[in-house]
Amino acid sequence: MDIESEISGAIFPKAPLAGRLGACPYALVMRARRWAYRAGVLPSCAVDVPIICVGNITTGGTGKTPMVAHLAGLLRNQLGCNPAILTRGYKSTAGLSDEAQLLRETTDAAVIVNPNRQSGACRAQANGANVLIMDDGFQHLKLRRNLDIVLIDATNPFGSGPGQAGCCLPTGRLREPIAALRQAQVIIITRSEQVEAPELDRLDGLLRKLAPAALLLRASHAITGVIDPAGELKPLANLTGRKIFAFCGLGNPAGFMQSVASLDSQLVGSKALTDHVAYTPRTLAKLSQAAASCGAEIMLTTRKDGVKLRQAKLLPPVWQLDIEMKIDDPQNKLPEKIRMILQ
Repeated sequence: MDIESEISGAIFPKAPLAGRLGACPYALVMRARRWAYRAGVLPSCAVDVPIICVGNITTGGTGKTPMVAHLAGLLRNQLGCNPAILTRGYKSTAGLSDEAQLLRETTDAAVIVNPNRQSGACRAQANGANVLIMDDGFQHLKLRRNLDIVLIDATNPFGSGPGQAGCCLPTGRLREPIAALRQAQVIIITRSEQVEAPELDRLDGLLRKLAPAALLLRASHAITGVIDPAGELKPLANLTGRKIFAFCGLGNPAGFMQSVASLDSQLVGSKALTDHVAYTPRTLAKLSQAAASCGAEIMLTTRKDGVKLRQAKLLPPVWQLDIEMKIDDPQNKLPEKIRMILQ
């Protein structure tokens, strides 16, 4: 039995035969595609500055946006670089991307929105950036990178669910077979604070088997405060004892809901919307109605959702949970890894 089969068997129950067969064509295509880029059969291009790629192997959220913001701060403040962020503007509304807007607000880096990553990289370099962070680019192999950082969500490592059992699309949520993790130089287990230690250790051990050469780290989503309707960052004490209705449009809403549940407040209702949801007047009216029917005093959402609600006048009022990525790296192995590609 190869390592990939061993790990799949250890993590997931057997998927139904129909599901496994349905996922096989996509998985084979993705394996062949990655091999073709590595072998030079499919052409790739490079730019004259280092590229750090942040990605994952599942659909849905693993914390890429806060990780990109963390890296932008590390590059500028600790390593003295002038970084720029490349994002494709996935599911932009009226030309605006929630992720790009949030990154502009939370970092000092230039944010280049362009589905053509090579064109975006050339523009960033021309504007003076000396290192690039490519957001959500692990499967974008046309643009070469110097460091691949892959995020694994501890609460749902490989997108498993009823009838999915860790399968590739369209049956499951894997973007490609987990063997692709061998191409990562850094693997970071996110939301580690939401998983018990034995389960986290087990995941850690399985990933070390699959990608023994990769630097393996853990990270947590640290709640740093709450943003009030006026846009001011306030202490979490402002939510103590308050009745809260939580909502979000994320790839992994369960992670946000678990963070909300950890607060010293009363969660009286919640609503998970589709990832990158467009907040239409009808959607907003339904959210307000649902919150009011629960007796909520406050509606609480994410900063990524919040950037799309600036003009909305809602009751109960909308507050945003402020979350930062904290990496458990006491020996500073990640900065050292990055410093090596900058030389």
